[in-house]
Amino acid sequence: MAVARSVICEPARGFTLIEVLVALAILAVLATTLVSQSGNFSAQLFRLEDKTIALWVAQNALDEARLEERAAEAQKPVEVEMAGRTWRVSRSITPTERPGFSRIEVGVTRDGDEEQLLSLSGFRAETR
Repeated sequence: MAVARSVICEPARGFTLIEVLVALAILAVLATTLVSQSGNFSAQLFRLEDKTIALWVAQNALDEARLEERAAEAQKPVEVEMAGRTWRVSRSITPTERPGFSRIEVGVTRDGDEEQLLSLSGFRAETR
């Protein structure tokens, strides 16, 4: 006598094609966002590095102007080398309303750029 075996069908395990495609679409959107944000971060990092070095250049120029015995009121732009880059520094010295004091304005641009990257102001007492 033949015994009939009952075949129990178990549900298939795993993901359907639609589920896999949705998961891949979500991963693609996340990866695109991550790459875009890392590019923005890199650009901001380079800009911040430029501004930091420009600040050092401007502070040096301001200190030099303060230490000079008698600085000319207008000076043509000077090229300065710092951190492996060339910077163009412009400086102007103008008298203030208070006698014996001068205002020093320093502007820094990267060599080859037209946009001023940083501007710094300071004062100095005139020596007599």
